[in-house]
Amino acid sequence: MEQIVLWVATFLSLWSFIAIIYKVFNLKKYGFSLKPFLLIARSKSLAKKLEAIGSSKSRGWRYISNLSILVSGGLMVFAFYSLITSLINRIKTSQAGLYPIVPGITIGWDVVPYFILAASITIVVHEIFHAITFGSEKVPTKSFGVFFAAILPGGFVEADEEAFKSSKPLSRMRVYASGSFSNFLVFLIGMLLTVATISPIPHGVLVLDTFEDAPAHGVLKSWDVILSINGCEVHGLKSLEEVLGSIKPGESIEIVVLRNREVMRFHLTTAPYPGNTSRSYLGVRILPFDYHPPTIPWLRGEAYLHWVFTLDWLKIVSLSVALINMLPIPLLDGSGFLRSLLENLLEDRKVSNAIMNFLGAFSLFLLIANIWLPIP
Repeated sequence: MEQIVLWVATFLSLWSFIAIIYKVFNLKKYGFSLKPFLLIARSKSLAKKLEAIGSSKSRGWRYISNLSILVSGGLMVFAFYSLITSLINRIKTSQAGLYPIVPGITIGWDVVPYFILAASITIVVHEIFHAITFGSEKVPTKSFGVFFAAILPGGFVEADEEAFKSSKPLSRMRVYASGSFSNFLVFLIGMLLTVATISPIPHGVLVLDTFEDAPAHGVLKSWDVILSINGCEVHGLKSLEEVLGSIKPGESIEIVVLRNREVMRFHLTTAPYPGNTSRSYLGVRILPFDYHPPTIPWLRGEAYLHWVFTLDWLKIVSLSVALINMLPIPLLDGSGFLRSLLENLLEDRKVSNAIMNFLGAFSLFLLIANIWLPIP
């Protein structure tokens, strides 16, 4: 109950703050509009600039668009494969399937800023690619916009509907494919940045803080990296648990840490673990996943933590959007993509409509079943 009250209070406070900023700075004259729990920013000039980029680089962008058809088609197939295998695994092993992202419920408030940043980057790039592709396919655009609805960011490109509908099926496929293709590129960039800046091999455990009156308090500091205890190397959370499991409460230990790129040794006496006096206790709050050291010197402490969370959420959100967006569900790009493909391949509209209806319903079933199907 407390969690729900906190969620509602935070939500209402956020939108009260947005309403005040909108009023005080008169954001309406800058192209913003505010409705209950919906803030929209729309620009006609930006849409025309992006359209101009596409039309001026039409030939080069056409190669990219053709590649996007192949990649997005593959993403659609992989999305079906992932959902089907996830559902089968859920039924066989009783493991959870997909988790909808709900701040304060399925994800903590501490990671919400990273999620919003990742979602904003993913959506803006997605719509930019749509706008440029509209230009390369000679489809006029009216406006480019982003919005914040309730707790989620979003985006859109308003195009000339009649011109788009009358364009060739292949042109429409290029437009529909460009969004998920851009998200896949963002995912790849996130992967490359991770490989370039973070070691793939875990080494040590990162200390976030120490608890007052605990053995480690006043000895270890935030951002220390525990390298070994009593000569036993600590590679990650599992090895730390194993080492501490072999140490009795009240035992004196030597702990080696990395602090500001300098290896330091300390001695302290463990205490009984609260609630389980047979286990030893240091009293440290640690990073809840294995520590992978940065490969560049300045990426330490809080900077490291922000960088890792930003990259992780960027990869999660961009790939998730790339896959789910290509499902043939109404309002998603996958629906328009598949309909245009079938229009190009089949002359019988009844057959193509039947295929669309079946795959659309099947996609919805897979999504819902992965999220809400009761686990036996």
